[in-house]
Amino acid sequence: SLSKTDAQLDDNAYPGFGKNPAREFYINKNISDSLSLKWENSANGGFTNSSVAVYDSLVFVNDLSGRIYCYNLVTGKKVGQLKNEGSIFSSPYIYKLSLIYADASASENITRLRYYDFVMGEMKYDIEVEGRCVTEIIGTPEAVIFNTEDGNVYKYDMHGKEIWKTATKSSVHSSPSMNNGIIVFGNDDGELIGINNEDGKVLYRKKTGESFFCGTASSGDIGYAGNDNGDLYAFELKTGEVKWNYNSGAKIVMTPSVNGDEIYFGNLKGDLFCLEKNTGRLIWKTSTGGVLKATPYASENFLVVPDLNKKFYFVNKDNGEITRTYSVDGRNKLSPVIFRNILFIGYDRGELQAYEFE
Repeated sequence: SLSKTDAQLDDNAYPGFGKNPAREFYINKNISDSLSLKWENSANGGFTNSSVAVYDSLVFVNDLSGRIYCYNLVTGKKVGQLKNEGSIFSSPYIYKLSLIYADASASENITRLRYYDFVMGEMKYDIEVEGRCVTEIIGTPEAVIFNTEDGNVYKYDMHGKEIWKTATKSSVHSSPSMNNGIIVFGNDDGELIGINNEDGKVLYRKKTGESFFCGTASSGDIGYAGNDNGDLYAFELKTGEVKWNYNSGAKIVMTPSVNGDEIYFGNLKGDLFCLEKNTGRLIWKTSTGGVLKATPYASENFLVVPDLNKKFYFVNKDNGEITRTYSVDGRNKLSPVIFRNILFIGYDRGELQAYEFE
């Protein structure tokens, strides 16, 4: 188990996947495309398309062998680990000095929702819920929200108490997001589902097209999600009505990255797109020749784009030009994160690397 660690309260942390409930894969600064390796370390199992979570001087990452690892931000030294019985598909969420995560059973249709105090070194709450959580958690200062494969949606407060449960009675592999009090995700039947954050009531179920395995993101009153047919949809968060859709030509799995006036996403054919987020107009398209599954991270001038084809790219946001390509020793899995001038990249066999910008 993770031993006691020293940490200070951190109001500027990167507490979980996409940083906030709307999913913000963005840093408001210019970066260089020149890197030097700062440190690297290994986990026991493989990574999903989740990301690291960073709090104070600690970096947390999950793997499919049921472990959560904690590394020192500066040195990369392993501080400790939590070993669980199932698999952890989603990034942990950090609230103050608690690590909240979903441990999906490998043999039963259950998930253990766990709250761990990483300073005191003790498990605070351990709750069994029906269904397996294989998607990303939404975290807020008041509660955590997540869905399961069989369509259950749960909201728990920070003391491990269930606030509400909603059964959508559908198969779900799309990570939820939330904005303006509305939780949205897609299901395997090609429906977009909106749920009221306050009481868990279903606001709409809108049939669009093929299955959704892509996570959702939002900006203002508009949500975004891609489906198996390669369509990226922009829809009204309040009603689920589609504003526009753009066909990319191949299945979309990654959660899109939305910032400024643009939206960025890729497909399994290796094509990377930049669209005008309000109209769906194509600004540029770049073909990488690889397989794009994990969400890119955006700065003011570059996108950092992971590729399953053992690479990651720096892409000019203005024109889509690939300015720098880096090779790694495995398939890039983790969605990258930039935190305190450090870029975190993770690939097959649980290899986590931290790079400094030159």
